[in-house]
Amino acid sequence: MTLFARSFMSTAPNSFDTGREVAQRIQEGFSERPALVLAYFTVNHDQNALLRGLHEVLGGDVPVIGCSAQGVIGLGAVREEGYAAGALALGGPGVTITHACVEEIARDAFGKGRELGLALKRGQPGVPSAVVLHYDALCEVDPDKFLAGLFSVVECPIVGGAAGHSFNYQSLQATYVYAGERVLSGAAVAFAISGAGVEIGDSLGCSPVGVEMTVTRAEANKIYELDGRPAADVWTEICGPVTPHANQSAALAIGVPITSGARAGGYMVRAAYVVDHETGSVWLGPAIPTGTKIMLHHRTVEDVLDGSRVMGEELSLRLKGRRARAVLTFECGARTSPFLGNEATLKENLALQKQLDADAWLGMMPWGELFPVGGRPAFHNYTFPLVVFTD
Repeated sequence: MTLFARSFMSTAPNSFDTGREVAQRIQEGFSERPALVLAYFTVNHDQNALLRGLHEVLGGDVPVIGCSAQGVIGLGAVREEGYAAGALALGGPGVTITHACVEEIARDAFGKGRELGLALKRGQPGVPSAVVLHYDALCEVDPDKFLAGLFSVVECPIVGGAAGHSFNYQSLQATYVYAGERVLSGAAVAFAISGAGVEIGDSLGCSPVGVEMTVTRAEANKIYELDGRPAADVWTEICGPVTPHANQSAALAIGVPITSGARAGGYMVRAAYVVDHETGSVWLGPAIPTGTKIMLHHRTVEDVLDGSRVMGEELSLRLKGRRARAVLTFECGARTSPFLGNEATLKENLALQKQLDADAWLGMMPWGELFPVGGRPAFHNYTFPLVVFTD
């Protein structure tokens, strides 16, 4: 079984022409049509025009899925400001790739996850090697419930990230996923792959500060009280004043204890997306139930860069000489230019590319990352997961 992969990233501003250029470049080297094209665009682009450009070159029989991103990563390049578009074409004999889309995922998140899983399983010869998932970050879906529904069907590793927007939190509008030529909000897209080798790595980049607190009041994904005090007041006392949409750039995070599996005793990290002083609440991605004991975490540049380096070293050892055909990366949008800065982010990613030496490389900066913990999929913040595909 042989996996073929081609990737290309463009920073040109004309959306339709960029779509055509990207499609032309990723088709090079394919003797047959790709089984799937995965695409990431920044929101500066006209999303519909870019997809039209891709499809004009690829033709209607090549499936295209993807999502908007805070930034895009390609071979030798990272772009977070202005225009960026990247795509990865996958295919090859003996490799099975299926794809699917579900809409209105905030309504019955578990059921919609199962629906997506059932669609992905159709056409697969058995349990897939992995699923890559993207979904609308701003539609108020509970990602833990959605992941649970999806995993109950596919029963394989799930990796990916929530769609992103530019890092300008004063103008939050929408994030998007792509299904063919459709640009959707409130939806999720995914592909399942079998017949290829899969290795998943992750880098956390956060350390506990030793301050444990109890969630004394929470509703859905909003924490209203920590140790009986307004959560927003606690957050502001530690971080200093923050504006309503600038909270992902703060160094503080919430650690939810992991109670089972190989990582028992560790934490899953949650970022505060919004600190709402009107209600006294802190808004998260997934829900944290009342009564949960949490550990406050902080980030340092050293933690972030050392974690990425170690991840690359461990993956290189796990590959055991197998060629990395394609790498997909999902580095949290709060780690990159808002925290590391552009220069360090580029240096970090170029070092990983040198370590893994893949034929094709595509990455995006999501608003929430997905990778397995203890054998089950989980939502994370401030992390850097990636997946390596091999023959």
